[in-house]
Amino acid sequence: MKTVNIIGAGIAGLSAGCYLQMNGYETRIFELHNLPGGLCTGWKRGEYTFDGCVHWLVGTNPSGQFYSLWNELIDMSKVKMIDHEAYVTLRTKDGQNLTLYTDVDRLEKELLEKAPEDEKFIRSMIKSIKKLSKLKMNPEKATEVMGAWEGLQMMVSFMPYMSHFRKWNKRTRHVAEQVKNPLLKKAIFNSFDPDMSFIFMLFTLAWMNNKDAGYPVGGSLLLANEIEKRYKELGGKLYYHNKIEKILTEKSGKKDKAVGVVTKDGQVHSSDITISAADGHDTLFRMLDEKYRGDKYNKIYKEFLPFPSYFQISLGIGKKLNVESTQLIELDQPLVFDPETTFNEISFRTFDCDPTMAPEGKTALTLMLTGRNHEYWINLRSEDREKYKAEKSRIAREVIDALDKHLGDIKDHVEEVDVSTPATVVRYTNNWKGSFEGWIMTPEVGFRQLKKTLPKLDDFYMIGQWVEPGGGLPTALRSGRNVAQLICKNDKRKFRTEHF
Repeated sequence: MKTVNIIGAGIAGLSAGCYLQMNGYETRIFELHNLPGGLCTGWKRGEYTFDGCVHWLVGTNPSGQFYSLWNELIDMSKVKMIDHEAYVTLRTKDGQNLTLYTDVDRLEKELLEKAPEDEKFIRSMIKSIKKLSKLKMNPEKATEVMGAWEGLQMMVSFMPYMSHFRKWNKRTRHVAEQVKNPLLKKAIFNSFDPDMSFIFMLFTLAWMNNKDAGYPVGGSLLLANEIEKRYKELGGKLYYHNKIEKILTEKSGKKDKAVGVVTKDGQVHSSDITISAADGHDTLFRMLDEKYRGDKYNKIYKEFLPFPSYFQISLGIGKKLNVESTQLIELDQPLVFDPETTFNEISFRTFDCDPTMAPEGKTALTLMLTGRNHEYWINLRSEDREKYKAEKSRIAREVIDALDKHLGDIKDHVEEVDVSTPATVVRYTNNWKGSFEGWIMTPEVGFRQLKKTLPKLDDFYMIGQWVEPGGGLPTALRSGRNVAQLICKNDKRKFRTEHF
């Protein structure tokens, strides 16, 4: 029986572990934190649970194609799903509002009423959402193991949708520039990262229209804990508080091969195969001593754009707010977080729909605000811990003041406050630059997958957000599943799975 070391217990690492266990491999997962899930996580503060990841989960409709994949790792029949009516509601300081509804017909009506001057743009966008709602993907077979005929069939199946891809494969910020109505312009610009290809936004609305991108009650912790449970039931071994210092390699003919890992305490764990589901930069530039990245990865880490880092401000509020799940509000006064990070709008989510997040009659509320000044916060925490804590407290006060003006009468009801900075993200996940995912799916990058192997190193694979631009939880699941298929193919084994 071959042994496999997996670095990282995020969703990709857990997924790889589960599928390899199903196929007769003996796996061990090493995780630097004390919890599964990586960035797919949540945490308790008093009576409240604050979710750090899942806004929606692609694959929540039993008739959808990703549902069966989740059902290999989680008993989906036991997970309650909520399909929100709105993706986000924008509210301006002068009282205007615009809602991006998840039902495409309702969305069209709303946009035409609020932005009639953009009718041509709106009808074109709605047409593409409806068309993409019909796209059938085949997520079950990894492209790395497809034959030429299967690859050709996949390409042919995409042909009816190519005009929509070409039309909308532009940075979101550039699409927003085409819009005349200032309300719609702001809603589009803030719909996701402004450098992300706008086609991603249209896919999201298409999935939501199909009720295939719901919210799982229990959130990120439910997903992470259930997949960890599945992995252990399949016989996998998981070692927490075990940061990997080095990936061991040795000469093997014209190439080298990976033969094990060394943990922070100096223990050596030999294996036949090594998989890194950890941070890509840390894997290539530290754990592998910069020996195998080559010109290709040098170019990627210089030219590809990673997702930004982020602040998460989480509040436990001792009353029901009864507002839409996600809102984007325009501020009366800008919020200055650091010398390079200022916000004129803030987006927040409430969890009134999820009874696991707060006691009866109370509300868990979170804000995720992105920024690229990660080094400022890492250095501040390292060099002046008291000022770092004071700045976190200041940010919390200013955010609460801003929300109080919008929601009314919450300041006196705040029972729990938690502030995570880019320094927190780096500490707990080791993600390069504190990024909340890997590479942004820009128009230049598109849907391109990076190779999971390195040209001069055998028996080694990389999976997760840093080889799958665009990221997301279904992508992480597939990344782990696909590498298991690739390993089985190389070992001339038939890949098999087990469903709940």
